[in-house]
Amino acid sequence: MSTEPPNEATNISLCRQCEVLFSRAGFSQLLSTNSFRHSQLGTFPDRADCRFCSYLWNEDFIGDSSQVYTVRRLRDLIYPASGIVQPLKQRELQQSWVIIKRPIRDQHFLGLDGTAISLEPLTIGHDSIQAKGVDRIFINVETDDGRTKWQSFRPLRLVAPRDSPLASFTNFRPVEWNGLTTDWANDIKALLEYCRTSHPQCQLSGPTRLPSRVLHFSGKNKEFPRVKLFFTTEGGQMGEYAALSYCWGGPQPLMLTKQNFSAFQNGIDSVALPQTIKDAIRVTHSLGLRYLWVDALCIIQDDPEDKKREISQMCAIYQNSFVTIAAATSSSVHESFLNNTLIFNRKHATCTVPVALGSESSPDSERLSLVTIAPVHTYKTAIFPLNKRGWTFQEALLPQRLLVFGDLEPFVRCRTKNVMKKSWSFIDYQTSTLHPRRIIDSVANNQALEKGLIVDTKGSDLEHIWREIVEQYTLRELGVVEDRPLAIGGVIDFLSNMFGDKCHFGVWESCPVVCLLWKTLPLEGRINLPGLPTWSWMSVTGPVDLDSLVYFDKPEGLIEWDVEISYARLRISCCILKGEEVYSGIGETGSDVLIEAWSDFSEGEAEYVFLPSEDSHFLVLGRLTNGHSLALVASYEDGDVYHRSGLAELNVPDAWREKPREQIIIV
Repeated sequence: MSTEPPNEATNISLCRQCEVLFSRAGFSQLLSTNSFRHSQLGTFPDRADCRFCSYLWNEDFIGDSSQVYTVRRLRDLIYPASGIVQPLKQRELQQSWVIIKRPIRDQHFLGLDGTAISLEPLTIGHDSIQAKGVDRIFINVETDDGRTKWQSFRPLRLVAPRDSPLASFTNFRPVEWNGLTTDWANDIKALLEYCRTSHPQCQLSGPTRLPSRVLHFSGKNKEFPRVKLFFTTEGGQMGEYAALSYCWGGPQPLMLTKQNFSAFQNGIDSVALPQTIKDAIRVTHSLGLRYLWVDALCIIQDDPEDKKREISQMCAIYQNSFVTIAAATSSSVHESFLNNTLIFNRKHATCTVPVALGSESSPDSERLSLVTIAPVHTYKTAIFPLNKRGWTFQEALLPQRLLVFGDLEPFVRCRTKNVMKKSWSFIDYQTSTLHPRRIIDSVANNQALEKGLIVDTKGSDLEHIWREIVEQYTLRELGVVEDRPLAIGGVIDFLSNMFGDKCHFGVWESCPVVCLLWKTLPLEGRINLPGLPTWSWMSVTGPVDLDSLVYFDKPEGLIEWDVEISYARLRISCCILKGEEVYSGIGETGSDVLIEAWSDFSEGEAEYVFLPSEDSHFLVLGRLTNGHSLALVASYEDGDVYHRSGLAELNVPDAWREKPREQIIIV
């Protein structure tokens, strides 16, 4: 893969057809007809000297996609990587025409839900969205009579700098992340300020109280300020501060201790600071903020009482920060996130060509400007080191604003927008996978809609939010597996306040049935955590799946908590089937009653088959849209008490559903 630098326009060769395509005349044709007939496909192997033709023939121009495409370059049509093309079909393809298509511009402004995303810019205010232009092209192959033989389902984007004459034709700008320059700092400040002043659910109700300790910056050094530990007054002090979310990556080279507590209040030697924290100080200082909270330097690490007190406030600290800085690409505190050369997201080959723009009244083939043609790139943030750690999950989800430093470019996430970026570029955030999903307040959402703002509201009810949270959180790793219920406690508190609900061991009072219908995925070395109820997904390590919510129709059971035993026991009233009934019964369709079952104790990475014993009880709790039922598999423990051992999908005969409900206790 080679990404081309913008060479001098005069040194780039184009064939005659490409010279016409990349000119004012070619752009005018695309604007008027949305189509440009280039040349027959069979001639492209002979166009090695043409920059654009060679790119289409040799390079993968499909880019990132959730679909699997066997054809990713024009060469694949005639000479596929696997298999052969029949001679007759090969000749037909060779004689077919490569057509450059311009999509209808209105499609550019439609979001996934059909709403016009141009009503509120996702970028800072440098770009005015062009009403008409050539910013994307599709590559099609058609016969003489117009029959489509192949078409690219992903567009190529035309990218031009903001100060280029071609900027009037395209909305897409280069991705120019090369460290924290003055321009980048100003652009990030503009994004944060726009969010703070324009997004209803991103505005705190009043001044923010500083954490009990923060790093304070002073001095006139623009590059790096003087840093000291600031101990706020006992009654609290108001101010705006940043918080840092990062990976420790092992023992810390510099920590706040009882011994250096007084010295840190006089000043902290910048030479002793690890690189991640140095970068965070630079970012915070460049944003005009005077305070930064970092756990290793603001919590006394060798004082158990101080750690207990301060850790209990961590969720509020992140939630009340003006911005939380996510050092996403650093796997340890020793690594820089501003100058990290590691590549996590694939960078696809691009192609830079000259355009003879001239002017409308006087086209001039000598006046050349450069445009870069780029496939769609997507951000996949789950692969970042920061997003693999369990404790950092709530640090990303709770703050009003999250400033993410990824490997392609920094971007902002907030409670109104899943993403805000510097400019439109070849990065398609609409189809990117950004974890964790942001929580949108439904009340604030209504306020935003009244103001004409568009809010990302994918599955904004508690059930759907909780499903995504559980599935994403349980994919992460914890240094201490027993922290599984603790590291998500702040998220639970946040959702409890938002929805006026209560959660017990990962099960919400408003929707207990769907929360109980979890299942485990195969995992090597799965551990069952002691001291937690078996009906809770918190009692097992590893990934948990709540996809039953997608096909859930209605509950068929009643759930009650035993409040006298810390909500650890459930009283479930439902249709209860015994194992021997399930294995001997036949449903109305003539098939077995037991369709599939999943064990809570599955181990190994291969597919497994779980067959509950005939002594098991099946607690029918919910109906799916296909008419099947989901049931907890319960095993006898003692007296009238059972423990959960799995989940099953059943084809329950209607006659069995008429059985009187029974009650069972699960611990």
